[in-house]
Amino acid sequence: MGGPVITTQVTIPKDLAGSIIGKGGQRIKQIRHESGASIKIDEPLEGSEDRIITITGTQDQIQNAQYLLQNSVKQYSGRFF
Repeated sequence: MGGPVITTQVTIPKDLAGSIIGKGGQRIKQIRHESGASIKIDEPLEGSEDRIITITGTQDQIQNAQYLLQNSVKQYSGRFF
């Protein structure tokens, strides 16, 4: 399955991070499990309004993770990134 492992980064407004992480980290754990991708959410840089999400996996895993992340944001905030 899969192909080469690659890494991509997505920038989100820091106020949307909670909708991705979920209570006690439950949502992000679920997205990691469902997608099979490694997902790391950086702390916001000082003075920045954004957080960087680093997603590592095969192309399919990354696409699945991005889809799940966007759905999570849409579901919890009604917004897109």
